Formats: sequence, structure tokens, C-alpha cells
Amino acid sequence: MIQDEFTLICSYALVGYEGVETLRILGVEPSPIGPRVRWEAPGMPAERERIVSGAGYVTLGPPSGPMMLDMLSRTLAARWGNGSPRCPANWRESLQQRFPRLFTEEDPCVGPGWSWLFEAGATAIRERGVPRNFKTVQTKEKFGAARWYWSVDESCEYTRNIIATVEHLSAYICEDCGRPGRIRKGGWAKCKCDIHASTKSAR
Repeated sequence: MIQDEFTLICSYALVGYEGVETLRILGVEPSPIGPRVRWEAPGMPAERERIVSGAGYVTLGPPSGPMMLDMLSRTLAARWGNGSPRCPANWRESLQQRFPRLFTEEDPCVGPGWSWLFEAGATAIRERGVPRNFKTVQTKEKFGAARWYWSVDESCEYTRNIIATVEHLSAYICEDCGRPGRIRKGGWAKCKCDIHASTKSAR
């Protein structure tokens, strides 16, 4: 199941990525956070694209393929870490207690299906080192995807890339349950799996 979820989310999230045809899933192996999908993608650039406008301004493209694959592997490991995925009712409080430098008493203010995605992002940031005076300003859902607004007192490109990856992947993970999903529109825009899309529930 975990490998199937990984493959399906990749088929949504990596459309148009350079070198995606070189992606190969090698298997699943144990890790401290749960079963992690092992993969290789030698043709995917490791760096995030920098787009230079005619006026000389530089903007960043979407997160790199390897960053996305790593974050997805982490997310699904957390989701399947205790067997069949079940998000506990106190998931928000648990994240706040485990990552007090990253989340406030109100965050993450999103549906339970994204809990493992925010856990994976927070874990990756902490492994690298939480930037000085990092502050989550707000987390929410907007136009079907997660938004993680934050501020720091120092340059931290790695953290910026992790958070951008969390936001990008959220558009392909059901906000209700964490299964593979897509943004569905019709009066509201929400990322839903096929099961929750059929209920036409607002959350």
C-alpha cells in the first residue's frame, strides 16, 4: 500500500519535471519514523530552478524533484509508522509538543490528512537545525493546498525549500485522510482523495 501511494502521488506531483522518467522505486525499508520508500532518480536535478526575468529579477521554480521525493518518503513513513494509518484526535497537540520551536498553540491549522506532511517537514527542518528565531506566523488551507507562513532572522534556503515542498505536496494529498488526492473544485477548492471527493463534504 505505501509503495502504491508513493507511486500515485508522484504521478500527480512530478508532472513536467525534468528527468522524472529516471525515477525508480527500489523498495521499502524500516526507519526510525516508519517504513520509508527507497528510490533513485539520477536524471532529476537536485537544485531548485532559478528563473531570471528580463528585468534581472530571480524567482524560484517549484521544489526540486529529489526534495519532493525525500519529503514524500518521510510523509508516508510517518503515515504508516504505526500500521494502518489512523490520525489520532490529538495530532495537533502532539506536533506542538514535539516541535515547540516550529508550531504555535494554534498550528498546524489544517485538516488531519496533512498532519503527517507537516510532521515530515518539521522533522526535516529540525534535523538540519531550526533557524534562529524561526516563527510560524500562520498555517492554513488556501485554494486546496497548504500554506505555511513563517519568518526568521537569518538566511535559510534549506528551510525555505522544505516548506515550499510541504506546500507543493499538499495539493496531491487528501486533507481529510492523507491518501493520494487532487484538488477538486466546485464552490470550494479542496484536496480530496476519491473517497472523500464522493462525499462532497467541505472538509
